[in-house]
Amino acid sequence: MLINLKNMLHYAATRKIAVGSFNVYNVESLQAVVKASRATGKPVIISFGESYVSHMPLEVMADMVKNYCAAAEIPVVLHLDHSKNSETIFKALKAGFTSVMYDGSALELAENIRRTRYIAEIAHALDASVEGELGYMNNEDGSAPEAFVAAKGYTTIAAAKEYAEKSGADALAIAIGNAHGIYKGEPVLDFDRLRGIAAKVEIPLVLHGSSGIPAASLQRAIALGIRKININTEISTAGIKAARNFLESHTDENTRFEALAGAAEEVMFATVKNYIELFESVG
Repeated sequence: MLINLKNMLHYAATRKIAVGSFNVYNVESLQAVVKASRATGKPVIISFGESYVSHMPLEVMADMVKNYCAAAEIPVVLHLDHSKNSETIFKALKAGFTSVMYDGSALELAENIRRTRYIAEIAHALDASVEGELGYMNNEDGSAPEAFVAAKGYTTIAAAKEYAEKSGADALAIAIGNAHGIYKGEPVLDFDRLRGIAAKVEIPLVLHGSSGIPAASLQRAIALGIRKININTEISTAGIKAARNFLESHTDENTRFEALAGAAEEVMFATVKNYIELFESVG
């Protein structure tokens, strides 16, 4: 069944766990997440990024998720990820997304709050939830400007408190050493900063860029108050590696594309399943 993010994260907070938010962009990735949720019997957040609209209309993804999940007993959130465009957000809400992320992290705090509040008023009237973001991370595709220094964009406690109190957002994504894409070294999360933010902010906290963060660090972050964890890169790269391995071992000219897609889906399924179990093992 489809529920909104606020209700999903209330479930997570009650159990002191995190719910995984897994990015999907085609049929195989969606099926991998749905199968993992059913195999574990655990809820998931199915996340479709604004940048994916060029690959698939968000209305089509919404219809597919409804088809797979609407009648299921396991709770699922259909979430629009990293949207900076209000028009995309309103299209998603109209299509049936139960959660949207307005990414105003590049804006001044007051403007980020103002725009988030406007979107939240509309989303809440439709029983949908809103996730916001504070602190600057690298680009969603893992790239970054040459002079990028992650620590300069860390979320401050004061800004997080003001944003949570004034924006109307139901969840807040923070920057504490996490980054999008593949980490060049082992990431180091600022747990003291996380502890300070969690002490001042009442809405649930979100960790983006979690692919590649050691399991122990993710579990510590959950213990300190993270309730939603985004996984994208690791699922995508797992599918790519599976496809490459499949092609290396299937050189016959009659090899079928659907067989390759199935091989990639199975590896993505295993990756998602492992993360679901990791996030649930804290409580």
